[in-house]
Amino acid sequence: MSAPRVFVDQPCVPNVQISLEPNDARHLARVLRMKAGETITIVRAGEAWHAKLDEVATDHATATIIEQVKATSSELPVAVTVLQAVPKGMKMDDVVEKVVELGAVRIVPLRCARSYGGDSEVKIERWNRIARAAAQQSQRLIVPDVEQALGFHAAIDRFAATSHVIVAHEGAAKGSLAAALRRDANAKLAIVIGPEGSFTSDELQLATNAGCDLAWLGPTILRTETAAAAMLAAIAALRGWW
Repeated sequence: MSAPRVFVDQPCVPNVQISLEPNDARHLARVLRMKAGETITIVRAGEAWHAKLDEVATDHATATIIEQVKATSSELPVAVTVLQAVPKGMKMDDVVEKVVELGAVRIVPLRCARSYGGDSEVKIERWNRIARAAAQQSQRLIVPDVEQALGFHAAIDRFAATSHVIVAHEGAAKGSLAAALRRDANAKLAIVIGPEGSFTSDELQLATNAGCDLAWLGPTILRTETAAAAMLAAIAALRGWW
């Protein structure tokens, strides 16, 4: 079993003692039942370090850095951003958790014409906490950001200028995802997932005019909270990242 992973902001060098955040201390003490002397992995700025716990309590914990971990990167070879129309209820929580586990580097909540869910500062903060926990659980080297929400037009304008944008749509041609991935193999990717009621014709036209690809995700109609994870997994397999 691999050592639990904890993200920190403090510089890491051998023999330096690091203070962990209270939430991480609570998780180590109450959930994992870890004790002083046990080993954890500390991650900062894309680098992982072995560390020994010096003290573990429900409100604080400290660990001393031992050495840097020489390990294969757990990050995808190309940065993938997920632009997700916010679904109703708590479904966005699941979207954030799963796409972080699958390697996304950024999540941008979208406001589409037919969006049902809403966003707020409180929700953005919660989604960032979920992203951090998912990154630790899945052995990531970075904590993906959940950014402030954008309108569909603003999001397409921003990401079409810097990334290869692929929009999931049930009306796209069979094989269109694989075809889209055969070009711009080294470009950053942004995948766009629509709301429960799908995109409007105006939104689709805007995306195609901006050079985005429309991609079919198979013969079944996926729920919006399922589509991003399915698309990420398909991309990883088609690109040979897995």
